[in-house]
Amino acid sequence: RTFLSHHGTVFRLTCPYTSHQNGRAERVLRTLNDCVRTLLFHANVPPRFWPDALATASLLLNLRPCCP
Repeated sequence: RTFLSHHGTVFRLTCPYTSHQNGRAERVLRTLNDCVRTLLFHANVPPRFWPDALATASLLLNLRPCCP
């Protein structure tokens, strides 16, 4: 916890199988999945390229400007 707080991360525990406690994480996962599906659809490639599209979607998500 000391390491995490030193680097600006807040450590919080949640109960298992309670996705409503992970609202932000759930939104990020939904955004990633939507982006992956969009990339695959517009590139007209089969689902076997899901891992590559996920890597690209993660990169795009991390590069976009946002406020913390």
